[in-house]
Amino acid sequence: MSSTNPSMNTSSSMKRYGSKLHQKPTPEEAVERLSHYHAAHHHFHRAKSVMRRSGRILIAGAGFLADSYDIFVINLALQMMRQNDYGVPLTPDIQSTVSLMTVVGALTGQILFGVCGDIIGRKWTFISTAALTIIGTILQAAAQPRMMGLNIWQQLMLFRFFMGVGVGGEYPMASTVTSEGSSAAHRGRNLAAVFSMQGVGRVLCGIVILFSVHVITDTNWQWRFSILFGAIPMMACFRFRWMPESEAFMEDVGDKTPPSERLYGIMMAVWDNRLKLLGTAGAWFILDMVFYGNSLFSADVTEAMGGANKTLQGNALTNLFIQLMAMPGYICGVLFMESIGRKRLQMIGFTGEMIIFAIMAIFYKELKGLSGLFIFLYALTFFFDDFGPNLTTFVIPSEIFPTAARATCHGLSAASGKAGAAVGGAAFLKVTNMFCPGGVCGDDHQHLLDKGVRAVFIICSCIAFIGLLWTHFLVDDTPHESLAYLEDADAIEPALPGEVEELEEAVVEGIEMGKLQKPEGYVIPPRQPSASNGVQVASGTKQ
Repeated sequence: MSSTNPSMNTSSSMKRYGSKLHQKPTPEEAVERLSHYHAAHHHFHRAKSVMRRSGRILIAGAGFLADSYDIFVINLALQMMRQNDYGVPLTPDIQSTVSLMTVVGALTGQILFGVCGDIIGRKWTFISTAALTIIGTILQAAAQPRMMGLNIWQQLMLFRFFMGVGVGGEYPMASTVTSEGSSAAHRGRNLAAVFSMQGVGRVLCGIVILFSVHVITDTNWQWRFSILFGAIPMMACFRFRWMPESEAFMEDVGDKTPPSERLYGIMMAVWDNRLKLLGTAGAWFILDMVFYGNSLFSADVTEAMGGANKTLQGNALTNLFIQLMAMPGYICGVLFMESIGRKRLQMIGFTGEMIIFAIMAIFYKELKGLSGLFIFLYALTFFFDDFGPNLTTFVIPSEIFPTAARATCHGLSAASGKAGAAVGGAAFLKVTNMFCPGGVCGDDHQHLLDKGVRAVFIICSCIAFIGLLWTHFLVDDTPHESLAYLEDADAIEPALPGEVEELEEAVVEGIEMGKLQKPEGYVIPPRQPSASNGVQVASGTKQ
Protein backbone atom coordinates (compact mmCIF):
# COMPACT_ATOMS: atom_id res chain seq x y z
CA MET A 1 0.00 0.00 0.00
CA SER A 2 1.31 3.39 -0.82
CA SER A 3 2.04 5.59 2.14
CA THR A 4 0.82 8.64 0.21
CA ASN A 5 -2.46 10.05 1.43
CA PRO A 6 -5.07 9.00 -1.19
CA SER A 7 -6.95 12.24 -0.86
CA MET A 8 -3.95 14.03 -2.33
CA ASN A 9 -3.98 11.92 -5.50
CA THR A 10 -6.85 13.92 -6.95
CA SER A 11 -6.39 17.25 -8.64
CA SER A 12 -5.31 20.19 -6.53
CA SER A 13 -8.53 22.03 -7.37
CA MET A 14 -10.65 19.33 -5.79
CA LYS A 15 -11.34 20.08 -2.14
CA ARG A 16 -13.24 17.69 0.12
CA TYR A 17 -16.61 17.50 -1.70
CA GLY A 18 -18.51 15.97 1.20
CA SER A 19 -17.45 18.84 3.45
CA LYS A 20 -18.81 21.63 1.20
CA LEU A 21 -16.31 21.53 -1.64
CA HIS A 22 -15.29 24.63 -3.53
CA GLN A 23 -16.20 22.83 -6.76
CA LYS A 24 -17.86 19.60 -7.81
CA PRO A 25 -15.48 16.73 -8.65
CA THR A 26 -15.26 15.33 -12.15
CA PRO A 27 -16.66 11.80 -12.60
CA GLU A 28 -13.11 10.43 -12.89
CA GLU A 29 -12.11 12.06 -9.60
CA ALA A 30 -15.24 10.69 -7.94
CA VAL A 31 -14.46 7.12 -9.11
CA GLU A 32 -10.91 7.40 -7.81
CA ARG A 33 -12.06 8.70 -4.45
CA LEU A 34 -14.71 5.99 -4.10
CA SER A 35 -12.13 3.28 -4.81
CA HIS A 36 -10.08 4.58 -1.90
CA TYR A 37 -13.10 4.42 0.39
CA HIS A 38 -13.77 0.83 -0.58
CA ALA A 39 -10.11 0.08 0.29
CA ALA A 40 -10.44 1.99 3.57
CA HIS A 41 -13.56 0.03 4.45
CA HIS A 42 -11.70 -3.23 3.76
CA HIS A 43 -8.64 -2.24 5.79
CA PHE A 44 -10.80 -0.97 8.64
CA HIS A 45 -12.16 -4.46 9.16
CA ARG A 46 -8.67 -5.89 8.71
CA ALA A 47 -7.41 -3.63 11.48
CA LYS A 48 -10.22 -4.77 13.76
CA SER A 49 -9.26 -8.37 13.04
CA VAL A 50 -5.64 -7.63 13.95
CA MET A 51 -6.75 -6.00 17.20
CA ARG A 52 -8.81 -9.06 18.09
CA ARG A 53 -5.75 -11.20 17.54
CA SER A 54 -3.37 -9.03 19.57
CA GLY A 55 -3.85 -11.42 22.48
CA ARG A 56 -1.77 -13.92 20.50
CA ILE A 57 1.29 -11.82 21.25
CA LEU A 58 0.75 -12.29 24.99
CA ILE A 59 0.14 -16.02 24.50
CA ALA A 60 3.32 -16.42 22.46
CA GLY A 61 5.30 -14.42 25.02
CA ALA A 62 4.12 -16.56 27.94
CA GLY A 63 5.04 -19.67 26.00
CA PHE A 64 8.51 -18.34 25.27
CA LEU A 65 9.04 -17.55 28.95
CA ALA A 66 8.26 -21.19 29.79
CA ASP A 67 10.50 -22.48 27.00
CA SER A 68 13.45 -20.39 28.11
CA TYR A 69 12.99 -21.45 31.72
CA ASP A 70 12.86 -25.13 30.73
CA ILE A 71 16.08 -24.88 28.72
CA PHE A 72 18.16 -23.06 31.34
CA VAL A 73 16.91 -24.76 34.54
CA ILE A 74 18.46 -28.17 33.86
CA ASN A 75 22.09 -27.34 34.74
CA LEU A 76 21.17 -26.13 38.22
CA ALA A 77 18.60 -28.90 38.66
CA LEU A 78 21.25 -31.52 37.90
CA GLN A 79 23.47 -29.93 40.55
CA MET A 80 20.58 -30.37 43.01
CA MET A 81 20.22 -34.02 42.00
CA ARG A 82 23.87 -34.72 42.91
CA GLN A 83 22.80 -34.52 46.57
CA ASN A 84 20.73 -37.71 46.20
CA ASP A 85 21.56 -41.31 45.40
CA TYR A 86 19.57 -42.60 42.41
CA GLY A 87 21.53 -45.78 41.88
CA VAL A 88 23.68 -44.45 39.03
CA PRO A 89 26.20 -41.64 39.57
CA LEU A 90 25.87 -38.43 37.54
CA THR A 91 29.05 -38.33 35.45
CA PRO A 92 30.13 -35.35 33.30
CA ASP A 93 29.27 -37.37 30.16
CA ILE A 94 25.76 -38.08 31.42
CA GLN A 95 25.27 -34.41 32.36
CA SER A 96 26.37 -33.17 28.95
CA THR A 97 24.15 -35.76 27.21
CA VAL A 98 21.08 -34.68 29.21
CA SER A 99 21.71 -31.07 28.13
CA LEU A 100 22.47 -32.12 24.55
CA MET A 101 19.16 -33.99 24.19
CA THR A 102 17.34 -30.70 24.72
CA VAL A 103 19.30 -29.13 21.86
CA VAL A 104 18.68 -32.16 19.60
CA GLY A 105 14.97 -32.09 20.41
CA ALA A 106 14.75 -28.33 19.82
CA LEU A 107 16.51 -28.63 16.45
CA THR A 108 14.08 -31.40 15.45
CA GLY A 109 11.06 -29.41 16.59
CA GLN A 110 12.13 -26.25 14.80
CA ILE A 111 12.27 -28.03 11.44
CA LEU A 112 9.32 -30.39 12.00
CA PHE A 113 6.84 -27.88 13.38
CA GLY A 114 8.03 -25.17 11.00
CA VAL A 115 6.96 -27.34 8.06
CA CYS A 116 3.78 -28.48 9.84
CA GLY A 117 2.84 -24.86 10.53
CA ASP A 118 2.88 -24.13 6.80
CA ILE A 119 1.04 -27.34 5.85
CA ILE A 120 -1.67 -27.86 8.48
CA GLY A 121 -1.86 -24.27 9.70
CA ARG A 122 -0.76 -22.16 12.65
CA LYS A 123 -3.52 -23.04 15.11
CA TRP A 124 -3.09 -26.80 15.56
CA THR A 125 0.68 -26.65 15.30
CA PHE A 126 0.82 -23.97 18.00
CA ILE A 127 -1.37 -26.13 20.25
CA SER A 128 0.81 -29.20 19.63
CA THR A 129 4.06 -27.45 20.60
CA ALA A 130 2.54 -26.32 23.90
CA ALA A 131 1.19 -29.81 24.65
CA LEU A 132 4.56 -31.48 24.01
CA THR A 133 6.37 -28.95 26.18
CA ILE A 134 3.93 -29.39 29.08
CA ILE A 135 3.95 -33.21 28.93
CA GLY A 136 7.73 -33.41 28.60
CA THR A 137 8.23 -31.09 31.58
CA ILE A 138 5.82 -33.01 33.83
CA LEU A 139 7.42 -36.35 32.91
CA GLN A 140 10.86 -35.00 33.85
CA ALA A 141 9.63 -33.94 37.27
CA ALA A 142 8.09 -37.40 37.76
CA ALA A 143 11.24 -39.34 36.81
CA GLN A 144 12.02 -42.28 39.11
CA PRO A 145 15.26 -44.11 39.99
CA ARG A 146 14.02 -46.94 37.78
CA MET A 147 11.10 -46.89 35.36
CA MET A 148 10.40 -48.67 32.06
CA GLY A 149 13.80 -50.32 32.32
CA LEU A 150 15.54 -46.94 32.28
CA ASN A 151 17.55 -45.31 35.04
CA ILE A 152 16.71 -41.77 36.09
CA TRP A 153 19.29 -40.14 33.80
CA GLN A 154 18.08 -42.06 30.74
CA GLN A 155 14.52 -41.01 31.56
CA LEU A 156 15.62 -37.38 31.72
CA MET A 157 17.35 -37.72 28.35
CA LEU A 158 14.19 -39.15 26.77
CA PHE A 159 11.77 -36.69 28.36
CA ARG A 160 13.98 -33.68 27.66
CA PHE A 161 14.12 -34.69 24.02
CA PHE A 162 10.31 -34.64 23.82
CA MET A 163 10.17 -31.36 25.69
CA GLY A 164 12.89 -30.01 23.39
CA VAL A 165 10.79 -30.88 20.33
CA GLY A 166 7.96 -28.76 21.75
CA VAL A 167 10.31 -25.94 22.74
CA GLY A 168 11.87 -25.95 19.28
CA GLY A 169 8.45 -25.77 17.64
CA GLU A 170 7.69 -22.62 19.61
CA TYR A 171 10.31 -20.68 17.66
CA PRO A 172 8.70 -20.78 14.19
CA MET A 173 5.14 -20.79 15.54
CA ALA A 174 5.45 -17.95 18.08
CA SER A 175 7.22 -15.80 15.49
CA THR A 176 4.76 -16.54 12.69
CA VAL A 177 1.64 -16.03 14.82
CA THR A 178 3.02 -12.74 16.18
CA SER A 179 4.19 -11.51 12.77
CA GLU A 180 0.84 -12.22 11.11
CA GLY A 181 -1.07 -10.66 14.01
CA SER A 182 0.79 -7.33 14.18
CA SER A 183 0.52 -4.12 12.21
CA ALA A 184 3.53 -3.03 10.16
CA ALA A 185 4.24 -0.12 12.50
CA HIS A 186 4.60 -2.35 15.57
CA ARG A 187 5.54 -5.76 14.16
CA GLY A 188 9.24 -5.58 15.00
CA ARG A 189 8.57 -4.33 18.51
CA ASN A 190 5.96 -7.04 19.14
CA LEU A 191 8.26 -9.80 17.88
CA ALA A 192 11.10 -8.47 20.03
CA ALA A 193 8.78 -8.33 23.05
CA VAL A 194 7.82 -11.98 22.56
CA PHE A 195 11.44 -13.09 22.29
CA SER A 196 12.52 -10.92 25.23
CA MET A 197 10.44 -13.19 27.45
CA GLN A 198 13.40 -15.55 27.06
CA GLY A 199 15.30 -13.19 29.36
CA VAL A 200 12.45 -13.16 31.88
CA GLY A 201 12.48 -16.96 31.88
CA ARG A 202 16.21 -17.05 32.56
CA VAL A 203 15.88 -14.59 35.47
CA LEU A 204 12.92 -16.54 36.83
CA CYS A 205 15.03 -19.70 36.69
CA GLY A 206 17.56 -18.27 39.15
CA ILE A 207 14.82 -16.99 41.45
CA VAL A 208 12.97 -20.33 41.56
CA ILE A 209 16.18 -22.26 42.23
CA LEU A 210 17.01 -19.97 45.19
CA PHE A 211 13.43 -20.31 46.43
CA SER A 212 13.64 -24.11 46.26
CA VAL A 213 16.93 -24.23 48.15
CA HIS A 214 15.71 -21.98 50.98
CA VAL A 215 12.09 -23.14 51.32
CA ILE A 216 12.01 -26.84 50.38
CA THR A 217 13.98 -28.99 52.81
CA ASP A 218 13.66 -32.31 50.95
CA THR A 219 16.46 -32.31 48.34
CA ASN A 220 14.53 -34.85 46.25
CA TRP A 221 11.69 -32.36 45.86
CA GLN A 222 13.87 -29.31 45.28
CA TRP A 223 14.81 -30.28 41.75
CA ARG A 224 11.38 -31.73 40.97
CA PHE A 225 9.65 -28.47 41.93
CA SER A 226 12.23 -26.40 40.01
CA ILE A 227 11.64 -28.37 36.81
CA LEU A 228 7.86 -28.63 37.22
CA PHE A 229 7.53 -24.85 37.68
CA GLY A 230 8.39 -24.47 33.98
CA ALA A 231 5.08 -26.05 32.99
CA ILE A 232 2.97 -23.48 34.86
CA PRO A 233 3.24 -20.51 32.40
CA MET A 234 2.57 -22.79 29.43
CA MET A 235 -0.42 -24.41 31.14
CA ALA A 236 -1.79 -20.97 32.04
CA CYS A 237 -1.91 -19.87 28.40
CA PHE A 238 -2.71 -23.26 26.85
CA ARG A 239 -6.49 -22.81 26.54
CA PHE A 240 -6.00 -19.45 24.81
CA ARG A 241 -4.17 -21.17 21.96
CA TRP A 242 -7.50 -22.52 20.70
CA MET A 243 -7.87 -19.45 18.52
CA PRO A 244 -8.99 -18.81 14.92
CA GLU A 245 -6.56 -19.72 12.17
CA SER A 246 -4.19 -17.00 10.96
CA GLU A 247 -5.95 -14.79 8.42
CA ALA A 248 -2.78 -14.44 6.36
CA PHE A 249 -2.45 -18.25 6.15
CA MET A 250 -6.10 -18.71 5.15
CA GLU A 251 -5.87 -16.09 2.41
CA ASP A 252 -2.52 -17.11 0.95
CA VAL A 253 -2.80 -20.89 1.40
CA GLY A 254 -6.40 -21.64 2.34
CA ASP A 255 -7.95 -24.81 3.72
CA LYS A 256 -8.80 -26.39 0.35
CA THR A 257 -5.26 -26.70 -0.97
CA PRO A 258 -4.10 -30.37 -0.78
CA PRO A 259 -1.14 -30.98 1.59
CA SER A 260 0.97 -32.25 -1.30
CA GLU A 261 0.52 -28.95 -3.13
CA ARG A 262 1.35 -27.03 0.04
CA LEU A 263 4.54 -29.05 0.53
CA TYR A 264 5.54 -28.39 -3.08
CA GLY A 265 4.81 -24.68 -2.58
CA ILE A 266 7.00 -24.67 0.53
CA MET A 267 9.91 -26.28 -1.31
CA MET A 268 9.62 -23.80 -4.18
CA ALA A 269 9.41 -20.84 -1.79
CA VAL A 270 12.46 -22.05 0.14
CA TRP A 271 14.41 -22.40 -3.11
CA ASP A 272 13.31 -18.98 -4.38
CA ASN A 273 14.41 -17.40 -1.07
CA ARG A 274 17.60 -19.44 -0.63
CA LEU A 275 19.88 -16.41 -0.43
CA LYS A 276 17.73 -14.75 2.23
CA LEU A 277 17.65 -18.06 4.11
CA LEU A 278 21.44 -18.29 3.90
CA GLY A 279 21.66 -14.84 5.49
CA THR A 280 19.26 -15.55 8.39
CA ALA A 281 20.45 -19.11 9.06
CA GLY A 282 24.13 -18.15 8.94
CA ALA A 283 23.68 -15.17 11.27
CA TRP A 284 21.79 -17.33 13.79
CA PHE A 285 24.48 -20.05 13.61
CA ILE A 286 27.20 -17.47 14.30
CA LEU A 287 25.27 -15.88 17.17
CA ASP A 288 24.51 -19.13 18.99
CA MET A 289 28.11 -20.30 18.77
CA VAL A 290 28.99 -17.37 21.02
CA PHE A 291 25.75 -17.03 23.01
CA TYR A 292 25.17 -20.64 24.06
CA GLY A 293 28.86 -21.44 24.25
CA ASN A 294 29.24 -18.69 26.83
CA SER A 295 26.06 -19.70 28.64
CA LEU A 296 27.23 -23.31 29.01
CA PHE A 297 30.66 -22.34 30.33
CA SER A 298 29.81 -19.24 32.35
CA ALA A 299 30.73 -21.14 35.54
CA ASP A 300 34.27 -21.82 34.24
CA VAL A 301 34.61 -18.23 33.07
CA THR A 302 33.48 -16.71 36.39
CA GLU A 303 35.77 -19.14 38.25
CA ALA A 304 38.72 -17.95 36.16
CA MET A 305 37.74 -14.35 36.91
CA GLY A 306 37.83 -15.07 40.65
CA GLY A 307 34.12 -14.58 41.13
CA ALA A 308 32.99 -18.17 41.37
CA ASN A 309 31.23 -19.82 44.27
CA LYS A 310 30.91 -23.54 43.64
CA THR A 311 27.93 -24.05 45.94
CA LEU A 312 24.47 -24.42 44.37
CA GLN A 313 23.37 -21.13 45.92
CA GLY A 314 26.51 -19.38 44.68
CA ASN A 315 26.03 -20.66 41.12
CA ALA A 316 22.36 -19.61 41.18
CA LEU A 317 23.29 -16.11 42.40
CA THR A 318 26.03 -15.73 39.77
CA ASN A 319 23.61 -16.89 37.06
CA LEU A 320 20.92 -14.51 38.32
CA PHE A 321 23.34 -11.56 38.34
CA ILE A 322 24.44 -12.21 34.74
CA GLN A 323 20.84 -12.58 33.53
CA LEU A 324 19.76 -9.39 35.31
CA MET A 325 22.64 -7.58 33.62
CA ALA A 326 21.39 -8.87 30.27
CA MET A 327 17.75 -7.77 30.77
CA PRO A 328 18.36 -4.08 29.87
CA GLY A 329 19.58 -5.39 26.50
CA TYR A 330 16.18 -6.96 25.83
CA ILE A 331 14.38 -3.84 27.00
CA CYS A 332 16.48 -1.51 24.84
CA GLY A 333 16.10 -3.88 21.88
CA VAL A 334 12.32 -3.77 22.17
CA LEU A 335 12.28 0.03 22.51
CA PHE A 336 14.64 0.75 19.61
CA MET A 337 13.76 -2.09 17.21
CA GLU A 338 11.58 0.12 15.01
CA SER A 339 13.66 3.32 15.14
CA ILE A 340 17.10 1.76 14.59
CA GLY A 341 16.00 -1.07 12.32
CA ARG A 342 16.63 -4.81 12.38
CA LYS A 343 19.82 -5.03 10.34
CA ARG A 344 21.53 -2.04 11.96
CA LEU A 345 20.66 -3.32 15.43
CA GLN A 346 22.16 -6.70 14.60
CA MET A 347 25.35 -5.05 13.41
CA ILE A 348 25.52 -2.89 16.57
CA GLY A 349 25.20 -6.01 18.74
CA PHE A 350 27.94 -7.93 16.92
CA THR A 351 30.19 -4.87 17.06
CA GLY A 352 29.71 -4.50 20.83
CA GLU A 353 30.49 -8.17 21.41
CA MET A 354 33.58 -8.01 19.21
CA ILE A 355 35.00 -5.01 21.09
CA ILE A 356 34.26 -6.28 24.63
CA PHE A 357 35.61 -9.79 24.04
CA ALA A 358 38.75 -8.22 22.52
CA ILE A 359 39.19 -5.95 25.58
CA MET A 360 38.84 -8.91 27.96
CA ALA A 361 41.35 -10.94 25.97
CA ILE A 362 43.93 -8.15 25.63
CA PHE A 363 43.73 -6.91 29.24
CA TYR A 364 43.04 -10.31 30.81
CA LYS A 365 45.88 -10.16 33.38
CA GLU A 366 45.00 -6.62 34.49
CA LEU A 367 41.29 -7.45 34.80
CA LYS A 368 42.03 -10.55 36.87
CA GLY A 369 42.79 -8.29 39.82
CA LEU A 370 39.48 -6.46 39.33
CA SER A 371 37.01 -9.33 39.45
CA GLY A 372 33.99 -7.02 39.81
CA LEU A 373 34.88 -5.08 36.66
CA PHE A 374 35.77 -8.31 34.87
CA ILE A 375 32.38 -9.93 35.60
CA PHE A 376 30.64 -6.67 34.64
CA LEU A 377 32.36 -6.69 31.23
CA TYR A 378 31.51 -10.36 30.77
CA ALA A 379 27.85 -9.66 31.60
CA LEU A 380 27.99 -6.75 29.14
CA THR A 381 28.59 -9.25 26.31
CA PHE A 382 25.16 -10.71 27.10
CA PHE A 383 23.72 -7.18 26.98
CA PHE A 384 24.96 -6.73 23.41
CA ASP A 385 23.74 -10.23 22.55
CA ASP A 386 20.24 -9.21 23.57
CA PHE A 387 20.44 -5.63 22.30
CA GLY A 388 21.18 -6.98 18.87
CA PRO A 389 21.52 -10.39 17.23
CA ASN A 390 19.76 -12.48 19.87
CA LEU A 391 16.60 -10.46 19.15
CA THR A 392 17.05 -9.67 15.47
CA THR A 393 17.88 -13.22 14.36
CA PHE A 394 14.41 -14.10 15.67
CA VAL A 395 12.65 -11.03 14.23
CA ILE A 396 14.07 -10.87 10.68
CA PRO A 397 13.05 -14.39 9.50
CA SER A 398 9.53 -13.66 10.77
CA GLU A 399 9.10 -10.85 8.26
CA ILE A 400 11.12 -11.43 5.09
CA PHE A 401 9.70 -14.76 3.88
CA PRO A 402 6.35 -15.40 2.10
CA THR A 403 3.37 -16.66 4.07
CA ALA A 404 3.42 -20.07 2.34
CA ALA A 405 6.88 -20.85 3.80
CA ARG A 406 7.25 -18.35 6.65
CA ALA A 407 7.21 -20.91 9.48
CA THR A 408 9.43 -23.34 7.55
CA CYS A 409 12.10 -20.74 6.80
CA HIS A 410 12.03 -19.46 10.36
CA GLY A 411 12.33 -23.01 11.67
CA LEU A 412 15.30 -23.73 9.39
CA SER A 413 17.00 -20.51 10.51
CA ALA A 414 16.42 -21.33 14.18
CA ALA A 415 17.64 -24.92 13.67
CA SER A 416 20.83 -23.53 12.21
CA GLY A 417 21.22 -21.57 15.43
CA LYS A 418 20.84 -24.73 17.52
CA ALA A 419 23.50 -26.39 15.35
CA GLY A 420 25.73 -23.40 16.10
CA ALA A 421 25.04 -23.84 19.81
CA ALA A 422 26.12 -27.49 19.63
CA VAL A 423 29.28 -26.60 17.68
CA GLY A 424 30.09 -23.71 20.02
CA GLY A 425 29.55 -25.82 23.13
CA ALA A 426 31.79 -28.64 21.91
CA ALA A 427 34.46 -26.26 20.60
CA PHE A 428 34.60 -24.11 23.74
CA LEU A 429 34.93 -27.22 25.90
CA LYS A 430 38.01 -28.27 23.91
CA VAL A 431 39.46 -24.74 23.91
CA THR A 432 39.08 -24.29 27.68
CA ASN A 433 40.91 -27.58 28.29
CA MET A 434 43.35 -27.47 25.36
CA PHE A 435 46.25 -26.44 27.61
CA CYS A 436 45.60 -29.33 30.00
CA PRO A 437 47.10 -32.68 28.85
CA GLY A 438 44.31 -35.25 28.69
CA GLY A 439 41.88 -32.66 30.04
CA VAL A 440 43.52 -32.79 33.51
CA CYS A 441 45.10 -29.50 34.59
CA GLY A 442 46.71 -30.84 37.76
CA ASP A 443 48.33 -28.44 40.24
CA ASP A 444 48.55 -25.66 37.63
CA HIS A 445 44.78 -25.67 37.16
CA GLN A 446 44.16 -21.93 37.58
CA HIS A 447 46.96 -20.81 35.25
CA LEU A 448 45.97 -23.25 32.50
CA LEU A 449 42.27 -22.38 32.92
CA ASP A 450 43.20 -18.71 32.48
CA LYS A 451 44.93 -19.49 29.19
CA GLY A 452 41.91 -21.46 27.97
CA VAL A 453 39.39 -18.77 28.89
CA ARG A 454 41.53 -16.08 27.26
CA ALA A 455 41.63 -18.16 24.08
CA VAL A 456 37.83 -18.45 24.21
CA PHE A 457 37.55 -14.64 24.40
CA ILE A 458 39.80 -14.22 21.35
CA ILE A 459 37.74 -16.74 19.36
CA CYS A 460 34.46 -15.08 20.42
CA SER A 461 35.73 -11.68 19.27
CA CYS A 462 36.67 -13.14 15.88
CA ILE A 463 33.30 -14.91 15.53
CA ALA A 464 31.47 -11.66 16.35
CA PHE A 465 33.48 -9.90 13.64
CA ILE A 466 32.42 -12.59 11.15
CA GLY A 467 28.81 -12.03 12.27
CA LEU A 468 29.16 -8.32 11.60
CA LEU A 469 30.43 -8.94 8.05
CA TRP A 470 27.83 -11.65 7.44
CA THR A 471 25.02 -9.31 8.48
CA HIS A 472 26.32 -6.45 6.34
CA PHE A 473 26.64 -8.45 3.14
CA LEU A 474 24.08 -11.28 3.38
CA VAL A 475 21.17 -10.27 5.64
CA ASP A 476 18.11 -8.64 4.06
CA ASP A 477 15.56 -7.18 6.48
CA THR A 478 12.97 -6.00 3.93
CA PRO A 479 9.49 -7.30 4.99
CA HIS A 480 7.79 -9.59 2.47
CA GLU A 481 4.88 -8.15 0.52
CA SER A 482 2.52 -10.83 1.88
CA LEU A 483 2.47 -8.86 5.16
CA ALA A 484 1.50 -5.62 3.41
CA TYR A 485 -2.19 -6.04 4.32
CA LEU A 486 -1.28 -5.25 7.91
CA GLU A 487 -0.33 -1.66 7.09
CA ASP A 488 -2.21 0.75 9.33
CA ALA A 489 -5.65 1.66 8.08
CA ASP A 490 -5.21 5.34 9.00
CA ALA A 491 -3.04 5.76 5.91
CA ILE A 492 -6.38 6.18 4.07
CA GLU A 493 -8.39 9.26 4.96
CA PRO A 494 -11.97 8.30 5.90
CA ALA A 495 -15.01 9.68 4.13
CA LEU A 496 -16.96 12.50 5.73
CA PRO A 497 -20.72 12.30 6.35
CA GLY A 498 -22.63 12.40 3.06
CA GLU A 499 -19.48 12.37 0.93
CA VAL A 500 -19.93 8.86 -0.46
CA GLU A 501 -23.46 9.63 -1.73
CA GLU A 502 -22.35 12.91 -3.36
CA LEU A 503 -19.42 11.17 -5.05
CA GLU A 504 -21.72 8.41 -6.31
CA GLU A 505 -24.03 11.06 -7.70
CA ALA A 506 -21.12 12.60 -9.61
CA VAL A 507 -20.29 9.16 -11.05
CA VAL A 508 -23.93 8.57 -12.11
CA GLU A 509 -24.09 11.97 -13.83
CA GLY A 510 -20.89 11.22 -15.69
CA ILE A 511 -22.27 7.87 -16.91
CA GLU A 512 -25.63 9.38 -17.98
CA MET A 513 -23.92 12.24 -19.82
CA GLY A 514 -21.56 9.86 -21.59
CA LYS A 515 -18.46 11.38 -19.99
CA LEU A 516 -17.62 8.16 -18.14
CA GLN A 517 -17.87 4.52 -19.09
CA LYS A 518 -19.76 2.52 -16.48
CA PRO A 519 -17.26 0.43 -14.46
CA GLU A 520 -17.77 -3.31 -14.76
CA GLY A 521 -20.12 -4.64 -12.08
CA TYR A 522 -21.22 -1.14 -11.06
CA VAL A 523 -24.91 -0.73 -10.23
CA ILE A 524 -26.38 2.76 -10.40
CA PRO A 525 -27.80 3.51 -6.96
CA PRO A 526 -31.31 4.99 -6.62
CA ARG A 527 -31.42 8.76 -6.53
CA GLN A 528 -32.66 9.47 -3.04
CA PRO A 529 -31.02 11.25 -0.14
CA SER A 530 -29.53 9.03 2.55
CA ALA A 531 -27.15 9.50 5.44
CA SER A 532 -23.83 7.75 5.62
CA ASN A 533 -21.07 7.87 8.16
CA GLY A 534 -17.41 6.89 8.23
CA VAL A 535 -16.21 4.70 5.43
CA GLN A 536 -19.43 2.71 4.93
CA VAL A 537 -20.28 2.52 1.21
CA ALA A 538 -23.90 2.26 0.16
CA SER A 539 -24.94 -1.37 -0.24
CA GLY A 540 -25.61 -2.37 -3.81
CA THR A 541 -22.92 -0.10 -5.24
CA LYS A 542 -20.70 -3.07 -6.05
CA GLN A 543 -21.73 -6.52 -7.16
